[in-house]
Amino acid sequence: MKVAIVSGTPAFPANEGNRSRILQMANTIKALGHELVFIYLPIRNYEVDDLAHQTAFGKENYIKISNGGLIRSVLHYFRADTLSKAKNVIQLLGFKGLYYTPLDMNYNSYWTHQLTKLGQDIDAVMVEYVFSSRALEAFPATTLRILDTLDAFANRHELYIAQGLKFGYWLSLKQQDENRGFRRANVVIAIQEEEATRFKVQLTSESNINNPEITTVSHILKLNGPIDDYSAANCAIFLGSDNPSNRKSITYFVDEILPLIVREIPSFELKLIGTICNYISDLPNITKLGKVDDLKAAFSLAPLSLNPMRVGTGINIKMLDAMAVGVPTIATDTGTRGLPTDYHNGVITIADNDPITFAAEVVRFAQDEMLRRQKGQAAFHDAKRWNDEQMNRLNQCLSKKISRSNDLIAHYSRR
Repeated sequence: MKVAIVSGTPAFPANEGNRSRILQMANTIKALGHELVFIYLPIRNYEVDDLAHQTAFGKENYIKISNGGLIRSVLHYFRADTLSKAKNVIQLLGFKGLYYTPLDMNYNSYWTHQLTKLGQDIDAVMVEYVFSSRALEAFPATTLRILDTLDAFANRHELYIAQGLKFGYWLSLKQQDENRGFRRANVVIAIQEEEATRFKVQLTSESNINNPEITTVSHILKLNGPIDDYSAANCAIFLGSDNPSNRKSITYFVDEILPLIVREIPSFELKLIGTICNYISDLPNITKLGKVDDLKAAFSLAPLSLNPMRVGTGINIKMLDAMAVGVPTIATDTGTRGLPTDYHNGVITIADNDPITFAAEVVRFAQDEMLRRQKGQAAFHDAKRWNDEQMNRLNQCLSKKISRSNDLIAHYSRR
């Protein structure tokens, strides 16, 4: 079967959780025996490695859609950035309605005819994120249309504002707009079970007929075996990109948890991985490793993962990355969102606002190599089971039969 992934987020460089998700989804589709075409929509002027895409997917199977020339591209990027900044200013003035973004704000109508031409021999198309869902309409009625949501966006701002983050939510959609994006698909993929349930409730609250099928396929891991050496003591890793959720979390850890740890272990070292290093000042007991190409090698330097998240949706990929290399994680309740409890064998879960217990667990693990090894091995065992389940679900998803006509999908997408 010929499968296309259409994404406004590149797969390379895979230096953020969503990029890692998209790359592993693409690799798994290939591993299941399908021919993959990766179609990149240049929504924003993101960092993108075209050569890496061509190497991974084949030069003929990596297609970068045109915005319509230099002038059209500049206007497209300017429009998207200007609307986003204007929305932030208006929010500061207290107009709550402006927290919402139009569903298709970032979609360039110039893409449609290119996608239509490319889609003639595609058996199944998977579009990444609901705000790119209009791309599904360019494909024939015979094509299985799949929307990989990656995250939930209906009223998204409310969760973040409750945690004091006015601008950290990225995009927020009205519920009826998110539903409209869903109805452009035959199948909607949620990244975790709680969001799948939420999507079903949202859709049925408007209509009980002609809704897409909702299924769950979570993040698929790259497994190269667990780390070999758990001996590095009195240290731990926080892995994250420089986004508002991670900023809030690492600030909480540095301000409220780290001093408690250092009181017990003066030599304790917090190692930071990822662009979150750009946010944290140079401080005692903190080492910035920046971007790393080999997570397994990095976690060997500090075989204990920290996940003190206080806000977020979807599933926390940094925790899954630690599981994939056999490293135990100490996490908040929010940090373990989306991970069923039967996959918590390598995870210690602490309440969101309990820095004392969190610090005590870090101290306990940082000083006990055998405990790190035992919990790390359990985490890797969970990771293998997790991958088997997600790959099976993706295979079932790609085997779906189209149950709704193209006319019905088009009708609901225009409402």
